[in-house]
Amino acid sequence: MYRLLGLLSCCVVSSALAVVATSGADARSSVRCAGATTATTTAGGTSGTATIEPGSPPSGGGSCWEDVQPYPFGSGGGPVESSSVPNCGEVTGEVTCPLTVTSVAFRAWNRGLAATTDPANPAATVYGVWIFNGNRWYPAPTFPGSKKCPGNTIVWAGKLDYWLVGPGPGEGNGGKWADLCRFEGEVDLEWEQFALPKATQEHVDGRAGGITSAACYAWNDCWFFGTYGTVVHWNGKTLTNASPAPSQSLLQGEYTAASASEGPAGERLGIAVGATSEAYDDAPLATQAGEPPAQLFASSGQAFSPLPFTPFTSPQADDPYRTDLVAAGLDATGQGWVAGSPAGLRLGDGPSSEKGELPQPATRPFSPPYSPQPSPLLPVSTSGAAAACAGPPSTRFAYTPSGEKISTAGAFLWSSIAVIPGAGEALAGGKSWEAPARHEEPVGQPVIAQANCEGTTTLTRFSEGSSAPADRAGGVTAIAANAANDAWAATSAGTTGGPETASDEFPHLYRLTNGEPPEAPEGNEEEPERLREEEEGREEEPPPQAAEAPPPAPPVEAPPPVTQTRTVTLPPAIYDVKAKLHTAERNGHEQLSLYITFKVRRPVTIGARALLHGHVVSQAAPRHFAGHTGLLVLNLDRKHWPTKVSFFA
Repeated sequence: MYRLLGLLSCCVVSSALAVVATSGADARSSVRCAGATTATTTAGGTSGTATIEPGSPPSGGGSCWEDVQPYPFGSGGGPVESSSVPNCGEVTGEVTCPLTVTSVAFRAWNRGLAATTDPANPAATVYGVWIFNGNRWYPAPTFPGSKKCPGNTIVWAGKLDYWLVGPGPGEGNGGKWADLCRFEGEVDLEWEQFALPKATQEHVDGRAGGITSAACYAWNDCWFFGTYGTVVHWNGKTLTNASPAPSQSLLQGEYTAASASEGPAGERLGIAVGATSEAYDDAPLATQAGEPPAQLFASSGQAFSPLPFTPFTSPQADDPYRTDLVAAGLDATGQGWVAGSPAGLRLGDGPSSEKGELPQPATRPFSPPYSPQPSPLLPVSTSGAAAACAGPPSTRFAYTPSGEKISTAGAFLWSSIAVIPGAGEALAGGKSWEAPARHEEPVGQPVIAQANCEGTTTLTRFSEGSSAPADRAGGVTAIAANAANDAWAATSAGTTGGPETASDEFPHLYRLTNGEPPEAPEGNEEEPERLREEEEGREEEPPPQAAEAPPPAPPVEAPPPVTQTRTVTLPPAIYDVKAKLHTAERNGHEQLSLYITFKVRRPVTIGARALLHGHVVSQAAPRHFAGHTGLLVLNLDRKHWPTKVSFFA
């Protein structure tokens, strides 16, 4: 370690970069759209369809979804070509197979996170967390693996910290509630596990479940939600239980999703949503005097409180509230959207054992058995229903477990939703089934729905180079929106036509773009709130005492002007350089990463090289740092141990 510190040499070289402007038409022509079909339906029922040919540019100057190739998330810690392994479910030995994305989170278009899992071995995912830096995805260098930090939901907590939470209900884990895992990016650059408070453990009383979602306002202000109405708060130092008392029966539902945002004046906005039962496949909550269970919650920086809101539902005599809210999104204006599915159903539910049937809930069956149930997309606000935003009608999205009963509109289950900043529109991801042709069985496929306040919706279903669906039998597992021309959607693996249990088609990652830069500001690492807290407690120098002003000097004749040139030597743009060596085990091999941290005096673009007798053995590409701190990571090899580490511009 100390030897590596001695190897660092700091030399920042200024350079001029030539930027070539690209016209909008040229930018759009460089976009290669994924093959897809779109179907647009207005609130009045008028509809139209269009086909997007694979590799074509966006039409009409708009945006389209690009298929990100090669697929970035491989079990070897890098991209994986779709042709490298025909079926990863049947291979043995050390091969690179695709990981499935379970969650994505962005705090700016160039600052993203993704949580992934290995479907073949979910308990041993080595590369479970990935980072997007505006150019590429790469695995989080110090992530300890899913054995130590299991989780399926990634959440930003400020600009330097983030959390991995889960697994949620239905994810196994032997009935034990998993610890929460936090990455601290200010000092230690390490992952830390936090067990749930004793009061929370008493609240759940040994029942199987887990933390399902989180909403963070800052690195020291996070709210975590789970089954049985569980709520836990993080204040920057400890976790405390904030779960409701058991007597508050309408607050004991399973939380399913949460979202936090910052308003135009820095105000804190947050919503959380939940189901109508305590856990994934439990019986419905007992209502009181006809009051509905709490399903929408809001916060302005304090504890989340229930709001008067009930989604579209199809009531039964003994089960009047039968729509579970399963996803939530919120933007900086307070415009929110939520997605619902029939009670007891989630996107990950497998196919029914009966031919021609879709998944059905285990404990809350449909009545009549194949009647359509709402799967709505609904606009909301931090006070409940969105008064100025109507959204799609109640009949637009529904679900039925029988292929023969699917309407021409299709059947839908949702997994995730995001609000397009500045537009107030929703992007929802999930799985859809279309009415099958005669003598065919219904097979689901990934679907993205874009919905606006006027009630118009546009569905996008992807095709794999032909009319065949992409990831047949799969679904959209995560979605995020950074701007009207920048969004991401991840899908699960699928099948090209065999049994639904065979995943012989790789997952996909799609990015919405028009070829132009995202219509959103870049992110950086500057956290004013954290810097202010670090300054607290420091003794300030007393202000200088004001001296009595001397009498004015007599006027003198001004000398002739003299022009002088002088050279000013600025201090280095970076200082307080530190290095820390991190070790991790990846697929049985040791991985060494040198974390180089430094403080920044002024904006600078800088990279780092590790040299062995003048030859480059590792390099961290130049990055632009405009905040107060910076981080560069060098991957090292003991066989080619560097003798020098230097910076370059």
